[in-house]
Amino acid sequence: MTDFRVIETIPMSNVQSISSMCDTEALDISSNASHIVTDFNQKRPQFIEKDVLVDEALYMMKMGHVRSKIVIDHDENFMGVISSSDLSSYKVLHNAQLRNVPRADLTVENLMVKKEDMRAINFSKISNYTIGDVLATLRNLGQQHVLLIDQDHALRGLISASDIARVLHIPININEKAHTFKEIFDVVFAQIEKQKSS
Repeated sequence: MTDFRVIETIPMSNVQSISSMCDTEALDISSNASHIVTDFNQKRPQFIEKDVLVDEALYMMKMGHVRSKIVIDHDENFMGVISSSDLSSYKVLHNAQLRNVPRADLTVENLMVKKEDMRAINFSKISNYTIGDVLATLRNLGQQHVLLIDQDHALRGLISASDIARVLHIPININEKAHTFKEIFDVVFAQIEKQKSS
């Protein structure tokens, strides 16, 4: 059997703070868009199967501290994206009424944004754009996410509106303050303009 070494450890008694995973430089709307990319080559994507029930999916997201997941079928084919706001918004009850089923019977597949309804940006070109460019694009699309694809048309990453709001420190609660993504971006842009003028 291979011999392994015991690593020298350090006592934790003097540790009080938690190092931030964010960039040390403060980001703003003019910062390069590459700062807000979730790159699947560096961070494993969060997957969820299409037939997971709404409440279970929401619980999984809360416990995993994630805002969105990539939806796959049983053969691990990409189907779409689901966000925690999709699972806890008016969209759930509206969908249940349309299908005439109890809310608890809805699945991720019923509520996800299908890949056919999403748009993508070429991953190799993302560094040509600013965070503001991405935000304007999301606003134009009326969607919370934009996908990133590589030269082989494989899913390479994504950018989400909630991540932009987090890195820009914009105090909005997406679930409570807006019912459409266009409204979300109106709130975001209004907050940015307010910060610029103060």
